[in-house]
Amino acid sequence: MYRHDANIRRGTACGLVCAAAMAVAACSSGGGGNLFSTGSPFSSASVVDRTFIGAAQTWDLDKNAIVTCDEWKQYATSALREADVNSDGSLTSDEFSVMAKSDRLFDIADLKYYDANSNGRVSIEELTGKKNRAFTLLDKNNDCQIARDESAQVVARDKPKKTGLSPEEQLERMSR
Repeated sequence: MYRHDANIRRGTACGLVCAAAMAVAACSSGGGGNLFSTGSPFSSASVVDRTFIGAAQTWDLDKNAIVTCDEWKQYATSALREADVNSDGSLTSDEFSVMAKSDRLFDIADLKYYDANSNGRVSIEELTGKKNRAFTLLDKNNDCQIARDESAQVVARDKPKKTGLSPEEQLERMSR
């Protein structure tokens, strides 16, 4: 189970924005539908970019519907520490794989993506020091916050196909 899947199933405060984010993440991996069709502001986004966009709301640690750069850093630091078996402050390839199993984002934006000094390890500084693509793509006023109105762009412009299911039923189906 992916970490952001578990957050959504627990009923986080982000509501439909999180449901849409999960749909974005699923579609970026070939999970059905294409929310990034021609005309979408994200139609030319890479798989890495789409995964960051899809995961952004899961970093809202205080559940106030605003994701900050500090929340991302706290989330990433916590994920690294959980996977750092030998507690040396950096992840080997094997340790990074453990982190990727708990959050798909780190499967897409992999060790090579974060390994700034190309030593085959990722430190907390490398993980949190690299500019987070979600903020580059969604934080239009560059205040290091993704507010509901900024993240809602994904929902407003990239609507999933109508399934005849309520949002709750769609969320439940995505979490299976």
